[in-house]
Amino acid sequence: MAVDAGVQPVRKAGVLKNVFSIGIVQVANYVFPLLTLPYVSRIIGPDKLGVINFAAAFVVYFVLLINFGFDLTATRAIASNRSNLEERNRIFNLVLLAKSLMLAISIVIFVVLLFAMPQFREEKATAIFSFLVCFAWVITPNWLFQGMQELTRVAIFNLAAKTIFTILIFVFIREKVDYVWQPLAVSIAQIGVGVYSFVYAIKRYKITLKRPKTKDALNLLWKERIIFFSSVVVNLYTTTNVVLLGFLQTAEQVGYYTAGWRLILIAQQMISVPISQALFPYIGAAFSESRDRGIDIVRQLFPIITAITIAASIALYFLGPLTILIVYGEAFEPAVPAFQTLAFIPIIIGWNNLLGIQTMINLKMDRSFFRITTLGAVISLALNFLLVTRLGFIGSAWSWLLTEMLITGSMFFVLYRMGINMIEKKYFTANHFVRFLKPIILIIQQKIKK
Repeated sequence: MAVDAGVQPVRKAGVLKNVFSIGIVQVANYVFPLLTLPYVSRIIGPDKLGVINFAAAFVVYFVLLINFGFDLTATRAIASNRSNLEERNRIFNLVLLAKSLMLAISIVIFVVLLFAMPQFREEKATAIFSFLVCFAWVITPNWLFQGMQELTRVAIFNLAAKTIFTILIFVFIREKVDYVWQPLAVSIAQIGVGVYSFVYAIKRYKITLKRPKTKDALNLLWKERIIFFSSVVVNLYTTTNVVLLGFLQTAEQVGYYTAGWRLILIAQQMISVPISQALFPYIGAAFSESRDRGIDIVRQLFPIITAITIAASIALYFLGPLTILIVYGEAFEPAVPAFQTLAFIPIIIGWNNLLGIQTMINLKMDRSFFRITTLGAVISLALNFLLVTRLGFIGSAWSWLLTEMLITGSMFFVLYRMGINMIEKKYFTANHFVRFLKPIILIIQQKIKK
């Protein structure tokens, strides 16, 4: 076994530093969209915003196919073999080939849909420019950085891409017909990040590119199919809301819903992504030590995540009307009720992540996770057809919220029946919060001194 002596063991202080560093960069990353959204939305209006957001939501299916759940499974594999250089190389090359195969399949399907689906046929340029982002996800090794517990660098790469994207938006979008350049700017930025981070990862982690057998890549895809199907069904009650709304209602309705939906996603990315990305390999390492150790770590985090997300959701709800007005303008005022309904999503997603991704996946409960998310997807589709036809985009918002609540409750129930109660009273104390916050305060002080 080849050992990389440069790899340091996972430590709690390192995880907190990752959370803090990524959080700072994530805030910066999403400041740029908050600069471009008011500019773009006022120029192109709700209808064209609906067009580009519908295309982006549909392309997510191809991104899911290409990623194939590797953000979880490959991260888990790398986290378990951080010091094994030979295994790291094998995993990297296998994942790269598997993603390339999925890209080839995606291209064939997309070309067929480009001429068969009215929404794409009428907006070919928007569809093609949106699809180009798929090339970036083949080479972007975020899963490798996550597994190696080094996320700050890739976050900085993304920050640079957001800067380029913002510049392109202000340069090329001047009137309503320029809306087609927005998805192209997104794709260019992501491809740039992908190329840079790919080259950096090869040098940083001493990756030797070597084409594995196609049979081995296919075996990997088959092995990880459950997590992939789970990621697909999760998408059925999130992004699919946008797609179904586009089929059942007008582009303007899609524009109103995605106005609030996009802001909630930005808030969620700023809050949840840094924590989730940094914690998954850390919790995975704890579970590799022992089942009880991993569960206890999640229990310690439960009150912390709860407090953070509740505070965020309350702020989002009461600031909703003002936020929509400032970001989008008066033309998007109908989006306020949808935004306020979705304001409670961060709380549910926070619990969902701890129970599902951080606990069930690390306990290898892939099939249970899949069954629960599949049930959620089926119910979400039913709710969408029932509510969207009657309430329009407001129905989409309620469908997403109710589905997330059902799924989170089901995860808690399944774990509880296995004897795993994720709520430990002793961690819901002021002393526990102080112990958790103390290392973060020290990190902030170190940053200030630098």
